[in-house]
Amino acid sequence: MGVLERRQREREQRRRQILQAARRVFFQYGYRNATMDMIAAEAELGKGTLYEYFATKEELYVGLLEDGLRLLDEAMARMSEEMAAKPIEQAIRSMARQYWCFAEENPEYFTLLMHLSTAIELPLEKVRPELLEELRRLQEQAILRGVTLIQRGIQEGLFPSGIAPEHVLAQFWVVVSGAILLARHPYRIRLMQDIAPERFVDELVELLIRGWQCRKESRSVS
Repeated sequence: MGVLERRQREREQRRRQILQAARRVFFQYGYRNATMDMIAAEAELGKGTLYEYFATKEELYVGLLEDGLRLLDEAMARMSEEMAAKPIEQAIRSMARQYWCFAEENPEYFTLLMHLSTAIELPLEKVRPELLEELRRLQEQAILRGVTLIQRGIQEGLFPSGIAPEHVLAQFWVVVSGAILLARHPYRIRLMQDIAPERFVDELVELLIRGWQCRKESRSVS
C-alpha cells in the first residue's frame, strides 16, 4: 500500500469516527443543543480536527443525513431486487418490512431522518451547495425507488389508474413511519406489546391496499 493510499484510508477512518460520534450526540441532544465541542469530546479528538473534515456543525449534520439515506437506500435496493419477480402485494409488504427493519437496526439514523422540524431549522446558508445537492439527489433516489414500485402496482391493477404514485407512496410512508414511532414511544409501546412487528406492518399495508382497491371498485361502478 502506497503512502497516499494509506493516508486516504486513515482520513476516511477518521471521518467515520467523527460521524459516529456526531450521530450519538445529535441523537441524544438534538440538533439545536449539540455542539462541536460535544462531538469532539465524544470522538476523543481536538475540535480543530473536526473542522479539518467538516466546516460547520450544519455540514456535519448533513453528512449524517446523507449516510442515513445511503444506508436506507442500500437496504431497500436489496429488497427491491429480491422482490422484482414476486407478486406486487408481496413486494410492497416486504419493502414495508424492510423499512421497519432499518429503523430497528439503525434507530439513531432513523430518528435523525425523521426529525423534520430539525431539518427545517437547519440554516442552509451554512452548508455548501454541493453538499445540499448530494442530499437532494439521495432523497430523490429514495423517492424514485418507491414510486417505481407503486407504478408497477398501478400497471398490474392493484391500484386504480390515473392516480399519482407519489400520493400512494406518501400514504405508505406516513402510516409505516407513524407505526414505528408509536412502537418506540415509552408510554404507548404497551399498545403493541402483543403484536409482532411483521404482523403489524402487514396489517397496515393490507388496510391501505384494500382501501385503494375499494376506491378502484367504486370508480368502476360509478
